[in-house]
Amino acid sequence: MITISKTVNGDVIEVKLVGRLDVKAIKEAEAAFAEAAAAAPNVALDMSELDYIASAGLRALKRLRTDVRGNGGSLTLRDVQEDVMEIFEMTGFAAMLTFE
Repeated sequence: MITISKTVNGDVIEVKLVGRLDVKAIKEAEAAFAEAAAAAPNVALDMSELDYIASAGLRALKRLRTDVRGNGGSLTLRDVQEDVMEIFEMTGFAAMLTFE
């Protein structure tokens, strides 16, 4: 299960992800990511309470990054938990994403 909330802060839309970004949550996440990419040039994902990300979640992040960059913006991941960061590192996503 995932809970997604969004706030706008200037030209940045902040998306907070709580729970698990897995196949059960992917439709909700993809819709929220598409909405975020359309709403502001820059997107920041608060991952401080994201416990797990599956391959479907990785694909959604890759699509979000492509959409945001296509709009001339940037994607930033904030406060990534250690277990999730390990997945990013093992899959090579750590090299293509920006972290704070």
